[in-house]
Order: sequence, then structure tokens, then C-alpha cells
Amino acid sequence: MEPTYREQIIETINNLIEARNIIFEQILNLAMSNEFSHLKEAFDQGDIYSFSLNHFEDMEDVNVQKMVKLCRKTEETIFTIMDLNGINENEVKLNEV
Repeated sequence: MEPTYREQIIETINNLIEARNIIFEQILNLAMSNEFSHLKEAFDQGDIYSFSLNHFEDMEDVNVQKMVKLCRKTEETIFTIMDLNGINENEVKLNEV
């Protein structure tokens, strides 16, 4: 059975969430290898710290700035598509954003 339009939209949103997470991971990797390199010493292996896009907004690295804008635009697109199609947070993998 072929997926419905709504199912295709939900799959699209989930793919955008995955893409957003990959972009965010790359932002973190770039920052940790450049401007945040001093933080490597602050954490022990296995430590968990939750970064958000706000942590990267004031960085001087132009590449990080471009990636932050892309990540924010991807988030905006996700929520716009959800709103346009009446899709709620329980229908997609938003807990990963």
C-alpha cells in the first residue's frame, strides 16, 4: 500500500529533524576543534553536557555562523510544515531536536 500524503509529510519532517541533528553535530564538532577547544579539558570521558544553538551564536567562526543559520532555518521549516499540515509533536520524532 502506497503511503498517504500525510504519511509522506511526516516522513519528510522526520528526515528534516535528522538533517537538523546532523547539522547541529557538525556545529559542535567545528566549535570543539576551534573556538571551544579549551573545553575538551573541562570534560571527562563519559561526561554529558547539553549544548544548544545559543552557545554558538556569538562565535567568530564564519563557518559555524553559517551552520547555525542553516540549523535555525531547518528548525523553522520543520515547525512551519507541521503547522501547515496540522501535525502535532507526538506524530514526529521531535524529541530529537
